[in-house]
Amino acid sequence: MKNILFFLGLVLSINLGIGQNKSFELNIQSDTVLMGNYIIAKFSLINTDGDFEAPEFKDWDIVSGPNTSSMFSMVNGNTTKQSSYTYYLKPKKEGELLIEPAYLFNDIDTLETVPQTVLVLPNPDGKIIEPVQQPNDMFHFSFPDEKSDFLPRERKPNKKKKKKLKTRKL
Repeated sequence: MKNILFFLGLVLSINLGIGQNKSFELNIQSDTVLMGNYIIAKFSLINTDGDFEAPEFKDWDIVSGPNTSSMFSMVNGNTTKQSSYTYYLKPKKEGELLIEPAYLFNDIDTLETVPQTVLVLPNPDGKIIEPVQQPNDMFHFSFPDEKSDFLPRERKPNKKKKKKLKTRKL
């Protein structure tokens, strides 16, 4: 009886360590974009790893990517590993465009993302709208704009006021 309980406890403890939430998913910032603009497609791996195979992006021009990032955290014995592959994609044509699935090959199995469609609308005014980074991104960098205090400004010469010397009669 003791052996059975010991074996059962061992199996449960191993399953708790291995059974962390694993996921491989595609997150796109917006499902609609104006022609001439770009979207951000982020392939996220959580508590898993392997060989990443990106989709072909047939209807898209790759503006930037793959940009990779990774994070590892251990809090109170719970470990989490996150990796991502981010692409900046510009549509080649108008209409409903497909982002095909990406694949992740590892020793245990093959994971696949769900394909997603993006509606590309005409842009007669030629508006360019910068996509906003999602707040849950691990790393975020942006260039300062004209109103920022971080840009160097033209220095104005300081005009020193002449101090009047006080004189006393002796």
